[in-house]
Amino acid sequence: MIVPNSPFEWFSTHIQVVSWPAIFLVIWRVSKWVERLTTTATKTIGQIDTLATNHFPHMEESLKRQDTLLSEINGHLSKIADNSGRRREDF
Repeated sequence: MIVPNSPFEWFSTHIQVVSWPAIFLVIWRVSKWVERLTTTATKTIGQIDTLATNHFPHMEESLKRQDTLLSEINGHLSKIADNSGRRREDF
């Protein structure tokens, strides 16, 4: 005589058919997400390194030239202001 399985036994045996593939699917999706995140982070770090090694020295040099130019302009404007003040006093 065959004894029918209880509902709990049936559910226990059949849930594994669905749960193991689902667990593997979730693990695979998470690993792909972590891989994309790692790739993006690596690319960003590479861009920051490139910026630091290539662009910052050029920017520093450019700012030094601008600072020199602005100092010269400041000196010329001071002379113009002094000369215009003297001319007003003459009239």
